[in-house]
Amino acid sequence: MSTSTKLKKELKEHIDSVKTFRGTQQERDSKEFFEERRGQLKTYRKGKKGIESIWKAADDAYTPHTLKTSKGKKVLASDDELGLRSAQVILGKDEDWKEDSVAPNPYIKIQTAFGIIVDRNPTAIMNAGASKYQNNAPLMENLYTRSWEIAKSRSTLLKPLIFNATKYGLGVGRTYPLQIRRSVRELTDFVPEDPKKNKYKEIEHTYFDDAFRESLSPWQVWFDDASVVGNPFSINDVVYYKDYDWDKFKEQFGHLKNFTNVLPNKRVLSSDKELESFDEELHKGKVAKLQTRVWFYENLKRDMFYIQTDDGVVLLDEPMPQSAKNKKLSVWPVTWTLRNDKDLEGIGIYEAMRNDHKIFNKIKIMSVDQLVLSIYKEFFYAGTEKLDGDGMMKTKPGVGRQVVDPQNIKWNVVPGPGKEVVDWMKYEEEKMEEATGVTKQLEGTVTGKTAFETSQARESALKRMKTPLENITDGLEHDAYISIGIFEDLYSVPKIKLIAEDRFIEPVELEQLREEEIEVGEEFDESQIKEEFREFPLHLERKGEKGELEQTEDENFFTLKEEDFPWEGVIKIEGQSIIANSELLERTTTTEMTNMLVPLFQMPREIAEKPSKELVKAYNKDPADWLPDAWLQPVQPEKEGGNLFVDSEQAEEGVEQAPEGVPNIETVVPKDEVSGAGGGESIKKALSNL
Repeated sequence: MSTSTKLKKELKEHIDSVKTFRGTQQERDSKEFFEERRGQLKTYRKGKKGIESIWKAADDAYTPHTLKTSKGKKVLASDDELGLRSAQVILGKDEDWKEDSVAPNPYIKIQTAFGIIVDRNPTAIMNAGASKYQNNAPLMENLYTRSWEIAKSRSTLLKPLIFNATKYGLGVGRTYPLQIRRSVRELTDFVPEDPKKNKYKEIEHTYFDDAFRESLSPWQVWFDDASVVGNPFSINDVVYYKDYDWDKFKEQFGHLKNFTNVLPNKRVLSSDKELESFDEELHKGKVAKLQTRVWFYENLKRDMFYIQTDDGVVLLDEPMPQSAKNKKLSVWPVTWTLRNDKDLEGIGIYEAMRNDHKIFNKIKIMSVDQLVLSIYKEFFYAGTEKLDGDGMMKTKPGVGRQVVDPQNIKWNVVPGPGKEVVDWMKYEEEKMEEATGVTKQLEGTVTGKTAFETSQARESALKRMKTPLENITDGLEHDAYISIGIFEDLYSVPKIKLIAEDRFIEPVELEQLREEEIEVGEEFDESQIKEEFREFPLHLERKGEKGELEQTEDENFFTLKEEDFPWEGVIKIEGQSIIANSELLERTTTTEMTNMLVPLFQMPREIAEKPSKELVKAYNKDPADWLPDAWLQPVQPEKEGGNLFVDSEQAEEGVEQAPEGVPNIETVVPKDEVSGAGGGESIKKALSNL
């Protein structure tokens, strides 16, 4: 039986076996509480001064588009004089010449801010909260860095999170343990002459089992109505939903007992983001598919993790799955800029610039219309007088008008847009920059001739990004704390490994193997399995008898141990670690630093070393990459009898006499550029000035 036939048969059997959901008393009580709470949170957000209408306007304005003007209504018109049959004409068609394009300012501003902030995975600094956790801090940093890489979190979380924050003023992230296991067929016997005789063995394979991060749209999340921006402890509960097609839904929730009560149904997504049962008449032209909406609810005080389908089937009603010390909401907010001192829903880039954007667009459209009329002038010509209607006429470029007296013919001259229009549009652009903080420098305009001027302009522009960036790093710190808890819960327990197949299995699968052996009358061979802690490639190694952890430049395969957990402390995310670097600025800055640093190398160490180190530090470079190796070692104390300075005769010869018992070392002593004296005199003068 082919896979498609098998799945089709399973789906039909499932539909035929679905029964109305009744639920236990606990499930009914939880369902009643959840649905009441969901209604409260939805009503609360709708009453927040049109937050959702602002989000809807941001959705419409972000996508480059044209004005939503009616092209006119089609009507039937007949020719009464000639008696011709009626034909369709479009009312208002004379207005088609008018400009209807909308400047893509929201798109440009949002993409610029998005492109600057999202470039790299964040860097976390783990500071242990007690001495017993100090040794494990490097391990947590490495595990955090690794989890971002293997889960592709920059794509699944960071990019859409910051995009939503810039667009709506609110971004939402979710961090949780995810396990993806699929039943697959593995080839055991291959028959090349007749592939139909190939034999397969069905096994459960784990494709992912680690911490996972994803971004949720603010449209699908409702936070506690008592939440206060900047205070993570004020958020007690959260409601959110996700839409699944049937195969994905079965993969994620098929193992739950109430899955058998879920009826597959064809649904379509309506314009107001609701899933509706498909109706052929109502939803013409829309694609329907088997899908269902799943609602999630997390409550800290009640220690409640609840999952329900949109049809009201309770899939899960359990305590939160984390260990006691790691119980946290998996969903966390990021506010772009504050709306007030309470609401999590902040002010995004579009909302900050929307009024100036409307004025800018109005001036632009009117100016283009005026420019068209100034080029394609209207004119008047002699002809038979004929008045239709009320005698009124609309302005239209390139159209001739009949007049009674041809002696009075004049061109309808419309002046082109003047300089004041250009100045006003620049003024509106500057106002949008002031409102959003996204300036020309951030959009790529290079200002300044030197690296200092360019860097100063960029730094000044980035200052307006300081508050949003701090809010983003606060959110990423929530993610880091949740991630550490997941690492402890997942990694501190050894995995069961099936030695013969070199794969890890779940405890449930191990019990199934034991039962299979018992059924055939054999005793399960416990030597087939062993417990192992996870092994990861990390920049770590154990050293010494106590197994102290040390960072390494190269990756090593590192096996975890039970004593590596738990960990407690303070986590700090470096905001600059996710910001994009400017390659042009980096090259210009490096060249400028080189021009100042290299001449210092020609001077004696006692004069040039400290300024060189400070210069390298100011440009945020690694001293080991730039300074001489000798300067990286501590200065050896002078032996007795050694002289710091040499006399003029020795200086002129360019040789410094070493103290007694030390071999002579030839040293090139530079001449003084002004007096031509030996370098010894120059050094004396320089040090005397200091």
